[in-house]
Amino acid sequence: MAKTDLPLKTLTTWLEELLEPTPIEDYGPNGLQVEACDRVSRVVTGVTANLDLIEAARDFGADLLVVHHGLYWTGAPYTVTGALGRRIRTLIDARMSLVGYHLPLDGHPEVGNAVNLARTLGLVDLEPAFEHHRLAVGCIGHFPEPVAADEVGRRLGALSDRLLYFPHGPDPIRSVGVVTGGAPRDVREAIDQGLDLYITGEAGEYSQATAREERINFAALGHHRSERFGPEALAERMAEAFPELTVRFIDVDNPA
Repeated sequence: MAKTDLPLKTLTTWLEELLEPTPIEDYGPNGLQVEACDRVSRVVTGVTANLDLIEAARDFGADLLVVHHGLYWTGAPYTVTGALGRRIRTLIDARMSLVGYHLPLDGHPEVGNAVNLARTLGLVDLEPAFEHHRLAVGCIGHFPEPVAADEVGRRLGALSDRLLYFPHGPDPIRSVGVVTGGAPRDVREAIDQGLDLYITGEAGEYSQATAREERINFAALGHHRSERFGPEALAERMAEAFPELTVRFIDVDNPA
């Protein structure tokens, strides 16, 4: 099909219907954050709206950038100065609009960070779990057959060379909880549910001792590395829904 363009409103409405952010209390606004164009022919998805990603999307010729971590966060200054000013100026100069979805993209049952990380590991029977602001932002799943803890560590290491893995729980591993990003404290819910392994993005100083003393396996992939899965899945879903558009996931890596 020949590539063409669509109204920006068509895409923002589709995203709203897919991710359903309206009832969610979040740490910043979800949805359209910068409106810099009327029509869209190229879309980039990514993790964080930092200047590197914005410039990469601009160089790709994107009219719309869809991210997990947007420009605005509760408690952060909204003045258009410094780094925020440079990001917004670059978007406006490139006539590139920006949309951000935080918690709605973490826990989405189809294009969410948690479920797509879980699927990548081979987990099945996924169920929503781990509520933040009355929204399930993670999931629980199982390996079809129990997997040795060392093998699970190898699979996780293939996803992130910055893996922190504390294999102090059951071996082999059957049940797994996943909450991407900065959720080391949600290991308590995994413990209460009797899960064999808990996976997140960030570890806390206390995570190793918690894993050892509570006899649970704990893994942290890095905040950024754990949250590539949702934006990548969203790009694939958008390309299927709008074959007339060019859609690409761009990963600007972050060691944290």
